[in-house]
Amino acid sequence: MFRKLNILMVNDIIFPDVKGGSGRVVRELSKSLIRKGHNISVLVRRASEILPLREKEEIEICRYSVNYRNNLTFFISSLKNVYVTFNHISKGRKFDLIIFHHPLPALGISLIRRIRKIPKIYIFHSSWPEEFEVKSKKRGVGFFLRRWIERKILKDCSKIVVLSNYSKQKLLDLYGSLRLKVEIIPGGVDIERFKPSDNKNDVRIKLGIPIDKFTLLTIRNLTVRMGLENLIKAMVKVTERYKDILLIIGGRGILESKLKTLTKELGLERYIKFVGLIDEKVLPLYYQAADVFILPSKCLEGFGLVTLEALATGVPVLGTPVGGTIEILRRLDEKFLFKGIDVDSIANLIIESISDADIREGKLREKCRKFVVENYSWERSASELEKVLFSVLNVK
Repeated sequence: MFRKLNILMVNDIIFPDVKGGSGRVVRELSKSLIRKGHNISVLVRRASEILPLREKEEIEICRYSVNYRNNLTFFISSLKNVYVTFNHISKGRKFDLIIFHHPLPALGISLIRRIRKIPKIYIFHSSWPEEFEVKSKKRGVGFFLRRWIERKILKDCSKIVVLSNYSKQKLLDLYGSLRLKVEIIPGGVDIERFKPSDNKNDVRIKLGIPIDKFTLLTIRNLTVRMGLENLIKAMVKVTERYKDILLIIGGRGILESKLKTLTKELGLERYIKFVGLIDEKVLPLYYQAADVFILPSKCLEGFGLVTLEALATGVPVLGTPVGGTIEILRRLDEKFLFKGIDVDSIANLIIESISDADIREGKLREKCRKFVVENYSWERSASELEKVLFSVLNVK
């Protein structure tokens, strides 16, 4: 017998307020669970003052404000305001379950005594203290505080959902005692939005991309862990062999200026095009225009939703053997995995792909598309999550 659930999703971001994998997972799972008949509310940080504190279109979204002056004011205001906002939105309503996606807002809500009896689930996208360590290049007090908070929240949850075996192992390396709580539910992709084009040349003309170039695409936050410096350096060797080549880099981030300078220093300006933050309306078109998608991550690639978006569009993905990328591409075809994360490994496989007639002629489109449709739809992910929710509530 079906039971309609009132569920609260809690994260620091939601797509498209902020571009990011966890925010997209929150939105897509919420939409899919709503289609299944459940009531979903989402509580997230207000990423910009132009965003409303509350909205309800396809999903009810409630936002709490934060003070961005420094790390201390960010912490304190996050805890205080998520606490206040939750109390406000929960008046006169009862949530059957709370699904956490980030430790900090989860801590703010956990301070409320009356929610302790509400079952809680955590969807673990990555380790908050480890991400802090990679960005700051040190541990210090901030690392240990984040680890304490993350451990506390995870221990308080009935189940922990991860998107890949890699994320599961990463979680257990940090918090091994939580093994029995962990469930693997892969992420998904909107297979209606991301699909092949009938005419690649028309798409390229629309985007201003040359129709006679073998086009590589990568879409990333321009940060250290994404490995974009290695990809740009690899293009030196690639362009020595092939001249009809173009690498499109989409995204913004702290390394943008450095990456553009590196491109100029290596004399690659005619081969590499930076297109900035890609508008969501044209994002599927960029995938459709590409011959190959490149994922050059160095570390902490928990799942990689862009991999599925590219494959759903019929575009082969070449990825470094890092994190969840291994699990996706090995199931499809191991030849799409770079041997390593170094410059030569990246360059060599790109050169092989350019000379591969099946890739050049688009003969792998159907294989890539079919693989995603059969294994990675959001509806499938939501159905698996629904089973976990019902098991926590002992719903038969």
